[in-house]
Amino acid sequence: MTSESGSVEGTSVALPLMTAAGGRPARAVTIEIGGRADGPVILPVLAPLETDGLVLTRPLGSDPADGTHRGWATVEYLPRSRLVRWAFELARCDPGVGPVAVWPHGVPAEWTTVALVVGWVLASARPVGSAPLVVCAVRPPMRKTRPALRHPVRADVGGQLVELTVWEILAPRPLVVP
Repeated sequence: MTSESGSVEGTSVALPLMTAAGGRPARAVTIEIGGRADGPVILPVLAPLETDGLVLTRPLGSDPADGTHRGWATVEYLPRSRLVRWAFELARCDPGVGPVAVWPHGVPAEWTTVALVVGWVLASARPVGSAPLVVCAVRPPMRKTRPALRHPVRADVGGQLVELTVWEILAPRPLVVP
């Protein structure tokens, strides 16, 4: 259930199995969103990008019910000014990609993976068939007038406490998913 502030209350979520490139295992972590702990949840291991990019929960064109297309995918080399627009376009055209994380260059990989998992936790509280969420681990590169919800998050990542605000970027109008 989502509160008026947009944070999740008492949600437990089963995330798809995610592994890093090269078969590195994902890590189970506990994430606290808006004062409520969820976990353990799966934190994928991402290789840092050399430029701005997007992280998709599933590869483009994959069927969420098909176990052979589990994992994440990245889209690199997008102009920073177009990251948010492309994230919404991917979510609209292929809702199977799941939550999409905007990943500006220089943001630690762990923060982006936390944002991606928070997107899954938030999505699990939404009606089935809702458009995929677009999230970012830092203030996203977007117009200041674009609506967004901020979710305070604490995560224990490998014994290190990470505190950040995950931004849930809202579509300017409801997405029409084909």
